[in-house]
Amino acid sequence: MKARKVLAAAAVSALMASSAQSAPCDVKGDGEVDVLTNFFATLELLAEKMKECERDGLKVDVKLTTENQTEGQQAFAAGSSPYDAAAVANASITLLQSRGLLMPLNDLVSKYKDQGKLEDQMMIRYGDDIVALAFMVNAQHLYYRKDVFDKLGLKVPATYNELIETAKALKGAEGIDYPFAAAYGNPWELGNEFMNLFLAGGGQLFDPMTSEPTFNSPAALETLEIMGKLMPNMSPNIMSMDFGAVRQAVQQGQAGMAILWGDQAPSMDDVKESKEVGNIGFAVAPAMKTGGLPASLFWWDGYVIPRNLDGDADLTFQVIMHAISADTVAENNDTTLWIRSNYKPTEYTQAITDTVKAGALPYPMDPQAALAHAAIGDNISDFLVGKESAEQSLADAEVAYRAAAVAEGLMKE
Repeated sequence: MKARKVLAAAAVSALMASSAQSAPCDVKGDGEVDVLTNFFATLELLAEKMKECERDGLKVDVKLTTENQTEGQQAFAAGSSPYDAAAVANASITLLQSRGLLMPLNDLVSKYKDQGKLEDQMMIRYGDDIVALAFMVNAQHLYYRKDVFDKLGLKVPATYNELIETAKALKGAEGIDYPFAAAYGNPWELGNEFMNLFLAGGGQLFDPMTSEPTFNSPAALETLEIMGKLMPNMSPNIMSMDFGAVRQAVQQGQAGMAILWGDQAPSMDDVKESKEVGNIGFAVAPAMKTGGLPASLFWWDGYVIPRNLDGDADLTFQVIMHAISADTVAENNDTTLWIRSNYKPTEYTQAITDTVKAGALPYPMDPQAALAHAAIGDNISDFLVGKESAEQSLADAEVAYRAAAVAEGLMKE
């Protein structure tokens, strides 16, 4: 199942949500299930659903941490994993799969498909092996202050050149502190912003035949040029702002525009968090050029089981099924863009759907892409803060990528 098929089923062909009440957890068997996940709203919800399965004889523990990717790779590669399952996404599954650390789920899917109402678009495959059950899709897109745009007579930017011009028009506008925000606050997020623009602009990360890096290119220089032009329109603290800080900047009325994950949209109208309820608009991610693809990649999130788990894979699979059930979707329809067919699109997910319909590319599910992402994110900050040239930053990233690719056995020294 290709990632694009997953999102097409979820975002474009979603059906009406069910009104059924949640079924109680009916996991058969005793033991302990330990799950490692990232830390964001949807995963917090699913962690709570998993905890519903606890009873005498069954303990369920879910660790939510932003260090889940590093910790998961270490655990899955150990002699015995302390985690029986983990949440992954397009990028984080690649190295786990290439290293042979994931348990194929085919037999468990066959056993529980009818009981769990598991749908084909939820199944992430490498070849014939089902290696993950996906539950949601996501993409970054544009958030903007509707009230300020209306007051100044501004149009929503459709390209990054238009975004830069709009940012200039927003400078000094009443009610905002700075025109634009994006997550540059750590290497992964910074690399992700580069990937959005670079791949949408036609850039290639590596040679598929040799794994040699190909990202030191005119497309990469153009990407860094645009990122550099955005810097004067952003917070002086932008290099320390992660996604959470960007979300807060929009909610608190500090940023006039931002690139954020689509599943953050409902929080803009949460009176407990936001001072700008009703003032935030959502639009398709800008393209690199007129008529081009949106500069955003779309993602799926799902659960995997390691080959080396020290628990019960069958028990673990049942707990996962309960968490990502159709009932969970029906009860929490507005939380995210769920993959199940009973999900009903909302005003908060329309910009994700529109971004995908406009041609946003899936995040590449290759281990080389994950290595390139990391190498770029570790090195381009020196250019953005003026310490070195774009050419030098990309050259440094090439060196880092080659070393990592050799270590993974993807290239020869």
